[in-house]
Amino acid sequence: MSLQSDQFLNLATSIYNDHIKDWQSKGKKVAGFYCTYIPEELLHAANLLPFRIRATGNQDTDLGDIYMVRFTCSFVRATLDLALKGSYDFLDGFLVCNSCDHSRRMFELFSLKVFNQERITKKVPEFYLALPHTITKEGFEWYKQEIQELKTELEEAFNLQEISSEKLEDAIEVYNKNRALLRNIHEMRISNSPKLTGSEALQIQMANSSVRKDFANQELERIVQLLKESEPIDTSNKKRILLVGSVVDNIEFTQLLENSGAYIASDFLCFGTRNMMDDIKVKPNEDPLDAITERLYYRLSCPRMMDDHNRRLDFLKDEIKRANIEGVLLQRINNCDLHGCDNMLFSHELKELEIPVLNIDREFYQSDTTRLQTRIEAFLEMI
Repeated sequence: MSLQSDQFLNLATSIYNDHIKDWQSKGKKVAGFYCTYIPEELLHAANLLPFRIRATGNQDTDLGDIYMVRFTCSFVRATLDLALKGSYDFLDGFLVCNSCDHSRRMFELFSLKVFNQERITKKVPEFYLALPHTITKEGFEWYKQEIQELKTELEEAFNLQEISSEKLEDAIEVYNKNRALLRNIHEMRISNSPKLTGSEALQIQMANSSVRKDFANQELERIVQLLKESEPIDTSNKKRILLVGSVVDNIEFTQLLENSGAYIASDFLCFGTRNMMDDIKVKPNEDPLDAITERLYYRLSCPRMMDDHNRRLDFLKDEIKRANIEGVLLQRINNCDLHGCDNMLFSHELKELEIPVLNIDREFYQSDTTRLQTRIEAFLEMI
């Protein structure tokens, strides 16, 4: 069964969607954010719709290039480009953290060049979280204080009564269920008789990041049932690939891999497996905000956490076994130093498993399709 025409997955093809329109028609607010280190459960408990910033469908960065030089990340420039064109005018709030230097700059650029445009007549509150680049007890206390301050700032900016522990616990329950459903779908993807493609899995994740999770959970439950009742897809002539590296928020890239002969059996992406791990468990008499912080800070990280590489490598090794991976594709968006360093290390460390590894650089948008396809097809033929 193909999910390509599924209405929920179609939410992944655009930025603004009918769910957002309906939500705002009731006087409710939407908060955009860049990084998965932003505490979505807190936004949900504040009765906001958390929307993950992406640049899906953008094919150039001409406007973004005015304010960011071309040797910065083309994903970040592409999101800025869309914002300057008005694609993010619907936002009622905006959150940034120092996930990387390139995305951190969006805090100033959205304020100076996007939200001050004449067409935007509302005040858009902006929030910034700083978190350390290493995992330590002191770092956790630092990050916890940042999130506690964010809670107060949200209450003040949106004229909310206190975001209560009860609301936070309700949000935790919704998000735990959401991650469980995503893991259920992932199991049907890594199976030897998979029920969905890598592109469909990516679309599910992007759609999931574009709506309230209580609504998303209803849709994911429906999709889980559809997949359970469907016949496995034919991957007999494809090589099982693990896709690792920089952000991927456009199925043009995953379809390029699939059309070249790959089956993306699993991934290690922030629109992917890193977004579905580790549920939140609130201990007796514990502040639920502390539990939210603990999950975010101590979960399996991306390369922004400088001292967590070994844990990331262990995940790759485990996933290679679980998903019967035949080859690993490491990719990074040009000028992404964080993934560049991690991928270089992975390319050497995975040799001990005697598994083929391809390490490529690319732009966010598909500007070099022919070159990439040639390299990918050669890699798959080598497997």
